[in-house]
Amino acid sequence: MIKVDVISGFLGSGKTTLVKKLLRVHQKEKVVLIENEFGDIGIDGELLEREGFEVFEISSGCICCIMQKDFVQMLARIIAEFNPERIIIEPTGISILSEIIDILRKPQFSDLQINSLVTVVDSVNYLQQCEVFGEFFEDQITNASVLTLSKSQLVDRETIDKVIISLREFNQDAEIISRPWDALDPEEFENLLDGQVDLDLSDILHTDYKPCSENEFEALALKTSRAFSQEELKLCLSQLSQPQFGQVLRGKGFLKSPQGYLDFSYTNGQFAVSTSKFKSSGKLCLIGKNLQEKEIKHLFKIKSGGLFSWLKF
Repeated sequence: MIKVDVISGFLGSGKTTLVKKLLRVHQKEKVVLIENEFGDIGIDGELLEREGFEVFEISSGCICCIMQKDFVQMLARIIAEFNPERIIIEPTGISILSEIIDILRKPQFSDLQINSLVTVVDSVNYLQQCEVFGEFFEDQITNASVLTLSKSQLVDRETIDKVIISLREFNQDAEIISRPWDALDPEEFENLLDGQVDLDLSDILHTDYKPCSENEFEALALKTSRAFSQEELKLCLSQLSQPQFGQVLRGKGFLKSPQGYLDFSYTNGQFAVSTSKFKSSGKLCLIGKNLQEKEIKHLFKIKSGGLFSWLKF
């Protein structure tokens, strides 16, 4: 049997960071990673490939609905051609976990065994986001076997307790890991995906809320050769929370700078910019609601007529 681990979580929760840690501690196994991007420009997949991991990427939609056919075909190919010991799946942040579970339980995938269902919960943004996307969060949280809190070092104990109380309203049984990830040793990360092979999948919650297939979210993918200084890029990102750009929930990308290259990550108004040793052609992807293409392109000084894609699902 091939073990399958699904690492879900809302936009910007830290799934890719966790996946990198899990891949490192499972290097002795024959592991295949399936990375799902909502936009048509792959950012997370490239980040993981930079770390030396082999990635199978599905972009331009969620594997639970729009890209389900591609996902099924890729799974079948991986089983037939690679016969791995473990498959780790990182779906897009707005995918429906119950739908992915249903796909993995199809008769044609009898060689697969769902080993763990890990949902990453953003300690900083969860309480606010849950008020807006409660039904969506319910699916990801209720169907998880493990709930791990990211960014817990950035909030106080009172906030952590409130997050845990909310999670327990959705899921009484899942293990909850609230310690900062930097405080966990490699063995603890390795154990995160072990000992859960007897999951009870008889009572999966299915939500009617389909944000990725009912025009709830949009992705704006842009490519640019323009060079940004760190200060310029930080100024652009600091303005993304303003209403004229729409509701930008998540952003990530690689851009050129006069000194080399920059990586950035943006989540719900918070952002980080860092220098990179890796060359990049210059690309970014934003996800949110009512994204304003013209204003965003003007903010990043991307000329009209440049290469870009506008996706709405």
